[in-house]
Amino acid sequence: MTTTGVILGRFMPPHEGHVALIRTASYLVDRLTIILSTSDNDPISPAVRKEWMQELFPKANVIVCNNGAEQLPTNNPDWARLIRGFHPEPIDRVIGSEDYFVNLAKALNAQHFILDPMWMAYPANSIEIREEPFEHWHSIPDIVRPHFQKRLTLVGPESTGKSYMADFLAKKFGGPYVPEYGRPYEKFREPGDYRAEELHFIVDGHVAHRKTLSLKAGPILFEDTDPLLTAVWAEMLLGHSLTDLEARIELPDHYLLLDANVPWEEDPLRYYGKQDQRNLFFDKIKAKLDQFNASYTLISGDWQQREHQAVAVVTKMMSNAKLKPSP
Repeated sequence: MTTTGVILGRFMPPHEGHVALIRTASYLVDRLTIILSTSDNDPISPAVRKEWMQELFPKANVIVCNNGAEQLPTNNPDWARLIRGFHPEPIDRVIGSEDYFVNLAKALNAQHFILDPMWMAYPANSIEIREEPFEHWHSIPDIVRPHFQKRLTLVGPESTGKSYMADFLAKKFGGPYVPEYGRPYEKFREPGDYRAEELHFIVDGHVAHRKTLSLKAGPILFEDTDPLLTAVWAEMLLGHSLTDLEARIELPDHYLLLDANVPWEEDPLRYYGKQDQRNLFFDKIKAKLDQFNASYTLISGDWQQREHQAVAVVTKMMSNAKLKPSP
């Protein structure tokens, strides 16, 4: 006989305790329905949370129950009536971690399963995560992390230490970092002048890397180069801007703009080694940042001074962690 079960919660956001609870529930029933309790004024939108739950539990049926302007407490007796409305077939088991699910199970003529009621295995709290996500980073599932994560992107002319600085910061504050995709693309491309579509290929590769690595990165996602810098490369290589490429720019929370006043290091994959070219490149990057009204800090001086300046920026970003608005 096929057994059905329901789990009710706000999951705002889902944390590792929720993941453990629902994974355990999946072993108790053949068909699981996750009921997402939401309201119009939730700090994290119902659509975002539903997407998370579907990604975390693709075999479960995720149902959003929006109760208007006010959140309906999960211990409200009206939940039995609401659940019957969108789950008309018999429910065998109600799974939860609080004692009030016993009464809900009785109202639904189902067996209750109260799992880890004191969150002994995974002591986590959604409210605390929303208020101080960086303090509870290990309680946030991978798929949820980008919602709270802050992006710090390093831009600057060639041979100014972007890759070195991204690696340095990731090791100090937690990585991995997002590498520049332009370098491996340059290494394996056919020789000749660049075509506009190739700059789009580079953006494609970079954004794909970013989406994957953000799931495993720390509270700050360190990024070596981004589509904004690729847009400047387009101006340098093609002699004109690419409007369609610039439409793909997604500004990070902050940029580190590395100036060109450090010694040039020869590399067969680099193009603009003369100081006047490096200065022109820098000016174009700064102009692009200003054009997009981007938040950035200029990093200059010797390597030790640059490291100190960068660490100060990251430390400030960590201390100012706040919940991002839902898209």
